[in-house]
Amino acid sequence: MFALAVALVGVSCSGPMNPVTGRMDRGTMSEQEELSFGARAHEELLQEHARLANPGLQQYVSGVGSRLAKHTHRPELTWTFTVLDSPDINAFATTGGYVYITRGLMAYLNSEAELAGVLGHEMGHITARHVARQQRDQQIGGLLQAIGVLGGAYLGGERGAELGAQLAGGGTQAGWLLPRSREHELEADRLGMDYLSRSAFNPRAMIQVIDVLKLQETYASDRARALGRPMQRMPGWLATHPSNEERLAQLHGRAYAGAPPDDAGRDRYLRAIDGMTFGDSREQGVARGQNFFHEPLGFTLRKPVAWQFRNSPQQLVAVSPDQQAAVVLALVPGMQGDHGRIIREVLKADSGRPERITLNGLPATYFLGARQGREIEATIVTLRNSDFVLAPLAQSREAQTRYRSEALFVLNSFRAMTAEDVRAARPRILRTVAMPKSGQFRDLPVATDLEDVETQLRVLNQAYPAGAIAPGRLVKTVQ
Repeated sequence: MFALAVALVGVSCSGPMNPVTGRMDRGTMSEQEELSFGARAHEELLQEHARLANPGLQQYVSGVGSRLAKHTHRPELTWTFTVLDSPDINAFATTGGYVYITRGLMAYLNSEAELAGVLGHEMGHITARHVARQQRDQQIGGLLQAIGVLGGAYLGGERGAELGAQLAGGGTQAGWLLPRSREHELEADRLGMDYLSRSAFNPRAMIQVIDVLKLQETYASDRARALGRPMQRMPGWLATHPSNEERLAQLHGRAYAGAPPDDAGRDRYLRAIDGMTFGDSREQGVARGQNFFHEPLGFTLRKPVAWQFRNSPQQLVAVSPDQQAAVVLALVPGMQGDHGRIIREVLKADSGRPERITLNGLPATYFLGARQGREIEATIVTLRNSDFVLAPLAQSREAQTRYRSEALFVLNSFRAMTAEDVRAARPRILRTVAMPKSGQFRDLPVATDLEDVETQLRVLNQAYPAGAIAPGRLVKTVQ
């Protein structure tokens, strides 16, 4: 896993020249170590985070990135740009020229220049050697602490982390690749803006990108307030950055002469993302209200109304509103229905008694036991020659008792998908259409099951809360 890749990175006593500062980066990895680390991290990341299966869009993003790369402080790098098949709003980079952007973030961008702004920011992290410099200021163990598992990440505490690790063997989190320094983020903004200007993009697109992120904050806050819920956690790209106000104040003070029009590449970008999956994908599973459908694996699952689904390539988690309890579902490969082996090798139980049962017509095993004195409860189910472990987790005994009925509701809902389920699980698609003559978002063709339709379309098109787009201009809708 990434832990191995990190441990293999050496630290140079002298250090290479930093092309941005013009000074030696003493005590950091050498450039060759930087390249090797980035290549290993790239391989590991793509094992856990799927590359978007859209060659045309991948080529388009690589073309925009390559245009920028020629004008960076490190044009000699072999730059690699990857669109990840994730609905999360995120972008990040690792050493050696590897830059990643999710389709989730791309859905909310509105022009080629804005895409270049995101890529340019992440390229700034690489050219300024932020990850390499961070090795100097922070022990390797600090990076490893950021590599969490879902059980621990959502429940916290030793028990949640341990059970999560037992169920799925842990998992890397792409977010640890992002530098944690505010100064690094501000420097990456400045560098990205410079790279835009040098590449004949309007550098103001960097400001527009931050406006997009700020719009996400505003919408999330307004939505939570309207529903009477606590504010949701910020999208991944915001989590380790300075406030958007601080970033905007810095960038507004930078002026560039002869900048291209603000909307340069707008139509080209919107046509490039036409047909892209919006929200959940078939390959990773689709949440619709209380239901979760995974067509390739053939299962469906239900949650209580107030609970939330958290989905990752490693496992699916249904989480209580206060995050004190959850049910984790993990796929266990290569066991061929051998539930006893799963108990021994995956749950690593040293005591307990399995009970053979059926769950909605599927062969299953209920297990209650212990590992090193800690209780383990799990249900193992076989479906289509695949094995799944479902386990209730709780932060405390009190939470375990309080949420027992909800946890059983989730556990007992696991079943095989029907033809009706397959129809309900159809992913949503982003479409580019002309704004109707009325100029009203409510007149756009849209998926009938999309919630809060006009508001979502306004956010997608950077017209929230009350902006207007002229009739005939290309806009995004969801079908």
